[in-house]
Amino acid sequence: MTTDLSLSLATIEVQNLQRLIDEFLDVIADGKVTDDPGLSRIAPAAYADDPAAAAEFRAATRDGLFDRRTADALDVRSDLGAPLEDGSAPSTRAAMRQRTVRIPPEHVDAWLRTLAAVRLVVAARLGIDTADTHGPDDERFHVYDWLGYRLDQLVMLADEHDAG
Repeated sequence: MTTDLSLSLATIEVQNLQRLIDEFLDVIADGKVTDDPGLSRIAPAAYADDPAAAAEFRAATRDGLFDRRTADALDVRSDLGAPLEDGSAPSTRAAMRQRTVRIPPEHVDAWLRTLAAVRLVVAARLGIDTADTHGPDDERFHVYDWLGYRLDQLVMLADEHDAG
């Protein structure tokens, strides 16, 4: 029997991640009918030099790709549990209270793909194309950085889990 991974997050982090995943699911649903620059990062053109071939490939694969991304995001959302907010802002003490999120081993890849995809959408919307376009002191980049930190932490947890 394999054990779940345990990811420790502050309550406010769980709330923020729940919101991000919910928004990501909305973006994917909208992306099936409209183009979004954020979605272009997670479903790039397969043939950059041939727009017709790229459109044909996108038409043949995009729904399947978005269906998989939706399933992955729903696994993550399920693992996060029911929404923690009741409409009011939590006290500082409650917001910082640590919670353990249990991630079944069969959901780890879904978590990795989802956090990476959400980070790519955020990067596209912030205009981050390279490390040079990322302003570490600019508050708009904090979500992007936080997602990267949590993604790195999850990779390390998964590696430790597999080695243990």
